[in-house]
Amino acid sequence: MTTIDRTPNDLPRHPNLLAWVTTLTALVSIVAVVVLALTHNTEAATAVGTIGGTVTALGGSRVNLRNRR
Repeated sequence: MTTIDRTPNDLPRHPNLLAWVTTLTALVSIVAVVVLALTHNTEAATAVGTIGGTVTALGGSRVNLRNRR
C-alpha cells in the first residue's frame, strides 16, 4: 500500500558527522592545550581549552539528544 504522506525526511544524510566533528574538536583542543602549556602560553592554553570544552559540550549534548529520539 502506498502512502500519501509527503512530509520531507529531515534526517541528515550523514548522521554520525556531528559525533565525528565533536570528537575531532575535543582531540584537537587537547593537543593544542598541551602544546601551548608546554611552550608557557598559559593564557592561550586556557582560552583554547575553554573554547574546545564548550564546543565539545554543546556538540555532545546534541549528539545525545539525536540518539535518544
